[in-house]
Amino acid sequence: MLQKKIYSLFGLLAIFSLIAIAPPAFADHTTAEVDMAVGSSVVGCETTNECYIPHMVTIDVGGEVMWNNIDAMAHTVTAGTPTEGLSEHFDSGLVAPGAMFSHTFEDAGTFDYFCMVHPWMVGAVMVSSEETHGDMEEMEGMKEMGHSDDHAAKGIEDLSDQFTTTLTSGVIHHIGGNTDDATLLVHLFGADDDGKLEITLNSDIITPFDDGSYFVLVDGQEVEFMQMSNTLHIEYSAGAEKIEIVGSHVVPEFGTIAMIVLAVAIVSIIVLTTKTRTTLIPKL
Repeated sequence: MLQKKIYSLFGLLAIFSLIAIAPPAFADHTTAEVDMAVGSSVVGCETTNECYIPHMVTIDVGGEVMWNNIDAMAHTVTAGTPTEGLSEHFDSGLVAPGAMFSHTFEDAGTFDYFCMVHPWMVGAVMVSSEETHGDMEEMEGMKEMGHSDDHAAKGIEDLSDQFTTTLTSGVIHHIGGNTDDATLLVHLFGADDDGKLEITLNSDIITPFDDGSYFVLVDGQEVEFMQMSNTLHIEYSAGAEKIEIVGSHVVPEFGTIAMIVLAVAIVSIIVLTTKTRTTLIPKL
């Protein structure tokens, strides 16, 4: 009886883990909403990318993004970056508290924007075409069939779920940690065009140097990149396969979901074993 209960428990846990880690299907993105966050007029929101919430959205070509000003101060939604200046794509002008600005994107690409009044407020819109979705689905399928088994066989822990990432060309095949040289390895697949990776680092996995900075290489070559707190913006050329982020220390983690499943399994087995032993003890 106890063995049957344990086998049933592991069956349920296995189903739960498969459901929990199953990748979401590609969905249509025709609209998106962004809030100009409360308190974003004061420096500090940029450290957690919470000036515009969410600070990055993805839509299809022809999709519309709506920015709602829920703050008590006026803001702008201006295409471009504080360092590179304005672009001609869109500019809201001053958006008063409680007001809204919207823009329809007719071309594919990544569109950075910021607030001209409070330049630490930055965000981005990724606009993808149907062809892009098709290519991404095909690459994801190739990745699952041709690479995942290889990594599993080698016992390499994929840390992809420990970071928030977006990129404009290709897909992330795998993120691994190398404790020997304190390096986080981001393996790319299908980067046929020049692109940019935005990755928000998890300080529990990789820690920066004493001055708060990191060191980045693309295919073994040192590159310049932009860092905003623990978020890195890294540009790479077509054909890039590996991005290395070097810090002071890297600690690969056992997958979060795997830890939860294992913990639940252990606790459940202990409880079932204790109950079974209790029922078998004869009453005096």
